[in-house]
Amino acid sequence: MDNTMERELEQSGALIVRNAEMLTISTDDDYARAGELLKDIKGKQKAVKDYWREPKAAAQKAHKTLVAREAAMLKPLEAAESVVKRGMLDYTTEREKAAREAVRRETARFEAMAAQAEAQGDADTAELMRDMAGSVPDVASAPGVKGASVRRVWKARVTDPKLVPAYYDGMELRTINMTALNNIAKWRNGEAQIPGVEFYQEASMSVRA
Repeated sequence: MDNTMERELEQSGALIVRNAEMLTISTDDDYARAGELLKDIKGKQKAVKDYWREPKAAAQKAHKTLVAREAAMLKPLEAAESVVKRGMLDYTTEREKAAREAVRRETARFEAMAAQAEAQGDADTAELMRDMAGSVPDVASAPGVKGASVRRVWKARVTDPKLVPAYYDGMELRTINMTALNNIAKWRNGEAQIPGVEFYQEASMSVRA
């Protein structure tokens, strides 16, 4: 890197910025001078970009190499992590499934005893059995491991996009396609009529150094 050139670019750029800040356009000559200043600004922008192009490319190449090495080292470790997690989750799922089945069987047993007692006219025992059926304790799903926990989160899966509403309970479910709306504005010259959409014209100026 040439520090002298960098300082020159900074100083000349600062001068152009000051000229732009002091600029007033009230006559045709002012407008013409502004056009020339705009060309100077574009030229200075190009010079700055040219100055930084090579070091940026070198840094990008070095970063790409480092990222690739990091990824290569992490890949087998991440695969091992996935294998272990999958095994633990499978075990937890089976353990919870067995626990739910045990609760179901125990609940059904008390409910059957309640029905039998009720059929025999023993209302007190029937009520007691129903209470016990409703308070069958759950079984721990899996042994605890310090630093590890299982978190279950409900998620959504779209099965038919055409049936998904735009809003549900005040929340927007469909993202508005601004690219399509801007294309409609351009193709129809802003004369399309779409509820909830306003078309407007925005002016911009381009200049070449």
